[in-house]
Amino acid sequence: MILARTSAFIALLCAAVLPLDAFAQSASSAGTLELYPTFSAVGARLAYAGDADSDAVAHLEWRPSGQTGWRRGVDLTRITGQRWAGSVLWLPEDAPIEVRAVIEDPDGGSSATASARTRAEPATVPTGATLWVSTSGSDANPGTAEEPLATLQAAADRADPGDEIRVLAGVYHQTVRCTRAGAPGAFIHLVAHTSGVILDGSDPALLQRSDWRSDGGGIWSLPFTGTTRLVCADSLQRLYHQASLADLQANTNGMTQGWTIEGGRLCVKLEDLSSPAGHVMHVARYNVGVSLEAGYWRVAGLEVRYDGTSTSGPGPAAIALYAPDCVVSDNHCHTIAGDDILLRQGARDCLVERNLCRDPRIGGWPWAACKSHDEEVQAISLRASGRGNTIRGNTCIGTFDGIDTVGDGVDEDMSADLDLCDNQILTTCDDGIEPETIAGINTRILHNREDGIYQGCSLAPNSQGPTYVLYNTITNYHRSAFKFSLSSTGQNWICHNTAATSVAGKPVVWGTGPYSNEHFRNNILVGNGTFCVDDDRGESQTGSDFDGDLLYAPGSSTLFRWKGVNYASLTALRTGTGFEARGREGDPLFVAPAAGDYGVQAGSPAIDAGLLLPGINDCYAGAGPDLGAGEYCVSNVADVPPAPTPAWLWLAPPAPNPARGASLLRYTLPSAALVRLALYDLAGRRVRVLEEGGRAAGEHAARFDGSDADGRAVSAGLYFVRLEAGGRSATTRLVIAR
Repeated sequence: MILARTSAFIALLCAAVLPLDAFAQSASSAGTLELYPTFSAVGARLAYAGDADSDAVAHLEWRPSGQTGWRRGVDLTRITGQRWAGSVLWLPEDAPIEVRAVIEDPDGGSSATASARTRAEPATVPTGATLWVSTSGSDANPGTAEEPLATLQAAADRADPGDEIRVLAGVYHQTVRCTRAGAPGAFIHLVAHTSGVILDGSDPALLQRSDWRSDGGGIWSLPFTGTTRLVCADSLQRLYHQASLADLQANTNGMTQGWTIEGGRLCVKLEDLSSPAGHVMHVARYNVGVSLEAGYWRVAGLEVRYDGTSTSGPGPAAIALYAPDCVVSDNHCHTIAGDDILLRQGARDCLVERNLCRDPRIGGWPWAACKSHDEEVQAISLRASGRGNTIRGNTCIGTFDGIDTVGDGVDEDMSADLDLCDNQILTTCDDGIEPETIAGINTRILHNREDGIYQGCSLAPNSQGPTYVLYNTITNYHRSAFKFSLSSTGQNWICHNTAATSVAGKPVVWGTGPYSNEHFRNNILVGNGTFCVDDDRGESQTGSDFDGDLLYAPGSSTLFRWKGVNYASLTALRTGTGFEARGREGDPLFVAPAAGDYGVQAGSPAIDAGLLLPGINDCYAGAGPDLGAGEYCVSNVADVPPAPTPAWLWLAPPAPNPARGASLLRYTLPSAALVRLALYDLAGRRVRVLEEGGRAAGEHAARFDGSDADGRAVSAGLYFVRLEAGGRSATTRLVIAR
């Protein structure tokens, strides 16, 4: 009897203890908070223990270092390895901040705090010697201005940290490998002294040959024993690489011009079938123009062209980065049998900005002719590159893809904590932006402008996320603005984008294979004679949702198709799917879409209609955030919300933006300072100084009336506003629409 009572007591005790143990397992315990800063954002990853029932949620909070109150940031996304991830967005450069990750769990939550500092603008002023390079120089010279070197390679082999290689105008049929490292605060600078510095990868012996033989049918040939992947006639007529002479004769893939190598001869067919003897023929003999193989190099102001001979080894590329902490800015790269700018394994924390990357022909060629062919090239490509790269303010025109990432599907840090922002991408043969085969942890695609592309943004696939696709304008696409496929399961937050096309019958969203976890918020989605979203074959799997978007499908009886079911109205969509509970339906009232102005007019249903998304749309004008990529407001102080009061320099987004006339620019100074507020174009040229002189601490405002320093109206396009004060700087973008 005593034994029975004892057993019963033990059983009762276990019954009481087990739920407490289970409760403890379900509580969330925050571990280490890892922060990874870039120039304008900080990526966060938080390890945690517990939460066995997976009922916790988490978010970020942040504050300038030294302040007391916390600001609410984005909701965190659950990733593999019992971690949460997310980003603090819209930060100024060189700003110290504290970040807190907060886990809210019904079973018991917790938090963790860490500090970081956003990256400062890299130093562009040399601190060492200057080595001069000239087409009339000699590598036996000391490299002075009076006795310059002849090759960039000779200069690169002599340069020490802080030195500058200054290249005089001229055409250099050269390649350069940069293997000597600079140092933090002491970059090695490879810069053009003036415009007209051209690094040309083509063979000068083939430029103007007169011995081309006519082989009939418009095909001409000459003896050739080298290796190449690029032939271009004159400066614009890139030729299509056919696999054989028979393909060149037969116009395979619908290409009526091209080149091939067969029987020891280089065979070409020009567009007008004329003899190459009357043209300048560029045949690539170097694979890479500039190869950055050591850290802390800065390359600026060069024109790099006609490279690409092999897919093995470094490149092919105009400029290839294989090392960390490099800066590539204000270059013109074009007509490459590979990528204009290529970031490979080893390239992390690099800055690629204000470059012009283009191809004169590929953007107009048939997609089927270029796909999986030598012409499937990118303007800027990140292939197995590391964390923390920033690609901003570049213009990409006419390549197969605009900007892409490629990972190995295993290393989650490839292209993580990446900022693709303020780029302009035009007339690509395929995708404008293509973040694919990566984990996508804190990949940020912000404020880009795409027009005339085949597809705007292809997330096909990423495996974890969060990937943020925010405030992009995607227009006049030939297939769709967003493509999902290849069983993509990463968490993608697609918010405040504007998507519309003049091409009839094209939806905004059109998957080409299975996908999950796409979250649309506060977008303007316009279908042209068809659905806004076309999930015609049920490609969508689980986890995707839409809310707060403005849907408009003129010329179509169906507004939205999901899992093969057509929904004619917003009410029907809500009933059938639960989507767009707070969404809207109607004409966004674009100002002048035919002229490229996708701002909205007064009375638009997009104005003040957005859901509040902490950490994403905190700064807005009016009663609420506008839908889409812009913010409508009248240019006066009363219409603009008060600026934050940070512990650092703060430059608010212009209002309105895009601007068709005047625009208001607000900034806050933490202390009295000498100030310069100026407008710059995409090439980095200063257009106008808006304010200059001493200013007191606190909030200030300047008005830009849309004119340059000479009083002339500036052209439509993307500009940068830069504020310099007290040894610090901040930059924002301004779109001028005419």
